[in-house]
Amino acid sequence: MCLGFPGLVIATDTTGATIETEGRRRRANTLLAPDLAVGEWVFVSAGTVISRLHPDDAAFIRHELEAARQGSQEERHD
Repeated sequence: MCLGFPGLVIATDTTGATIETEGRRRRANTLLAPDLAVGEWVFVSAGTVISRLHPDDAAFIRHELEAARQGSQEERHD
């Protein structure tokens, strides 16, 4: 299953952007958002920046994904 994630743009170049999320850095295609700037929050899916996010929205999504991850881990231990 492919899951999208919010991330912070930490670098850009002519071919894409480097996105940091959960302490990991990943490359993402910026075809849909070619004018990204360092410091912007974005939503990435399938290796492509899908949209820009307000920092509050990024924090909410990160919180919900972490809660889902915790719930999934608890189910495995039951």
